[in-house]
Amino acid sequence: MCNKGVVIPVSLLLLAAAFWAGMAYREHSPSQAYELAQVLVARADLPAGTVLKEDLVETMQLPRRYMQQDAYEVRSMSDIKLITNLVTLVRIPKGNQLTQSALAAGGLKAATDAGISPSQQHSLEGVKYFQNANYEEARKEWKLALKLDPSNADAAAGLKRIEQILSGSK
Repeated sequence: MCNKGVVIPVSLLLLAAAFWAGMAYREHSPSQAYELAQVLVARADLPAGTVLKEDLVETMQLPRRYMQQDAYEVRSMSDIKLITNLVTLVRIPKGNQLTQSALAAGGLKAATDAGISPSQQHSLEGVKYFQNANYEEARKEWKLALKLDPSNADAAAGLKRIEQILSGSK
């Protein structure tokens, strides 16, 4: 003798379990969970006004769902050239994705239009070289920045730091 009151709840329970198992499979299916994208990220901290070159960025592979909406996706290595001579409008920390909304076209002209003086531009270039341990190039940029604006405290501090490093290594 079969009790109909027990058969219906058990069949509903089995149906619900099958539904949730299907949902879990869809959420974790390889096609969605592991679809990867290559994006451009900052190789070092990029201050606002930095004129981008290929050596300032690198590619990072990550799940597509973590890719920012307007990030630069790299489908071929020539895509890296798309950012050459673009200017950062905001500071981009090391490892962050490069997005179209954070960059402007126009190279040094765009930096000047954004209110960044030539002295500041050279000071920022000095920071880039300093972060890559290219102290001679950093020194040249900071000396030029001070020539253009003797009150540029960042360039003066950078030169002082280079002198400390180089005198300590002798």
